Amino acid sequence: MEPDPNGDVLLECKDQNSDTLTTFRVSSKVLQLASPVFTGMFGPHFREGQLLQQGENPVIRLEEDDASSMSIIFDILHFRGGGKNDEMDAERLARLAIHCDKYDLAKALGPWVSVWFENVKKTMEPSEELGFMLLAAHLFDNCGEFQEMSEMALKILPLGFEEEWESQELLALLPMGIQDAITIRVKRTLDNLQMELQNVELSLRYSIRGYEIPQRMCMLCGRTLPEVAKKCHPCYNSDLLVKYCTSETRIAEYFAILRKVELWPTVQPFGNSSVADIVSRIARAQSDLKHDCTADSSCPLIVHMDTLTGKARRIEKGIIGLCLRCIKESDGWEDSQRCNHL
Repeated sequence: MEPDPNGDVLLECKDQNSDTLTTFRVSSKVLQLASPVFTGMFGPHFREGQLLQQGENPVIRLEEDDASSMSIIFDILHFRGGGKNDEMDAERLARLAIHCDKYDLAKALGPWVSVWFENVKKTMEPSEELGFMLLAAHLFDNCGEFQEMSEMALKILPLGFEEEWESQELLALLPMGIQDAITIRVKRTLDNLQMELQNVELSLRYSIRGYEIPQRMCMLCGRTLPEVAKKCHPCYNSDLLVKYCTSETRIAEYFAILRKVELWPTVQPFGNSSVADIVSRIARAQSDLKHDCTADSSCPLIVHMDTLTGKARRIEKGIIGLCLRCIKESDGWEDSQRCNHL
């Protein structure tokens, strides 16, 4: 391949999938302008640089580099970008970022990095590919993308995501502190949501006033009948009682709607669901609640369900991604450290 047909250096790389050797004819001057690593490689202190000074065209084997990633890099640096260079997925972007980090090319490829991130975000499967996107943002030193991707991770990753990440060899390059911080924050947010969920029961228990429900109940079979019913026909019972909305019935109805959306018992949903999933279920519980009593919208059950949904949405909206500057500026960075950048 000839990113520069008149280039003075031949670089050899293997394709990671096929093991095919690809040779690139490139310009040493272009690469030196883009990368301090290539500046050193082609300088007078290395054999390759000495051969260049002697007017020869050195052949250099880049043993650890992937040909498909280096092809993209060389094409762009030699102003041949476009077409296939726009096609990107999360894993490919992460692999490209590894090569750019190795040769210190983040600044030279800056405009392309933004395009790649936007293209990948249109088609990515967030829960599966966020690890690759975080690694790419970290290696490209892109603070904005890193904060956006980590914020998304904090919202949509369930506890236990670490097992899936550990199966991806590439993600071993992501600093462990990042993964730990995501786990800690997700658990803390889920704990807050669970506490709000359980607090509703206490609030309902202290709301002792009762209200009539426009329904009747047959005491023989327990059927609930319309308010205008005069008799329970299956039982031939005409002794129907008025139903009431009380503290106990509201609590029972609250837990019934939580079970319907799989939020109760809390052990399983809060152990394997994401923050976004829990908030969505709480909102669904509110919309599925079909409660009717003489208190109307002032019924404690309706009021506390509305309050719970609002709090859950504010908790999710208040999630802020991780700060890449804090992570890179501190060797022993911990999530508990105060950030002065965001």
